Amino acid sequence: MARGVSPTTSRAKVEPKEPLSKGIGQRIEQVRGRLTQHAFARSVGISKSTLIRYEREDRLPDAEIIARVCETYNADFTWLITGKGDPFLPEPQEEECVQIPKFDIGASAGPGAFVDAASEPELISVDLQWLRQELHVCPSEVSMIYVRGDSMQPTIMDGDMLLISSHVEQIRDGIYVSRYDGLLQVKRLQRQPKGVIRVTSDNPAYDPFSVNFQDEGTDFVIVGRVVWVGRKLGF
Repeated sequence: MARGVSPTTSRAKVEPKEPLSKGIGQRIEQVRGRLTQHAFARSVGISKSTLIRYEREDRLPDAEIIARVCETYNADFTWLITGKGDPFLPEPQEEECVQIPKFDIGASAGPGAFVDAASEPELISVDLQWLRQELHVCPSEVSMIYVRGDSMQPTIMDGDMLLISSHVEQIRDGIYVSRYDGLLQVKRLQRQPKGVIRVTSDNPAYDPFSVNFQDEGTDFVIVGRVVWVGRKLGF
């Protein structure tokens, strides 16, 4: 009687393959170029410590972060993941602009203003490279509104235009547009322990206050981070 061949002895041994993403940390560094880790991390909505782990390849970025890096810095998706192909997409020959929404609503730099029913925004053309290279924001996540009030003077004046980025993964010290109990306002926010946010105005005539996210029923929503302020000069 013929003896059968054991399946375990006939099966070919599979050699482990090298991960396709090997070297992604160096490629992220190449995209970052001369930018500081802090500036680059902020532009794609992550912390500096997370970026350091990506560059050391202690951790792999997820698809959302990879897509955000590619959109913001015009990097090639396949190259960033695998290292195959050209690092960057071809630059447009002519100046390229993108349209962003400008809403006819105002964030109050004062006690706060109720948000009116949002009308259709006006679309305005903005230089794409300015958004990406100077402000380090994704074009699809920015919009413009104007300011009412004097509580953020002298940093922000009544009537100024704000460019805000809706991508806020975590609150860092800075100026934000928020909605608090139905009121739209622009204030300086500072993160404190135990879920507390300190809300201050640059104008010392306005008292600071705190919001605790751990309090049940707290109605406080971050609309976006202010990344640029524009002003019309009067003559």
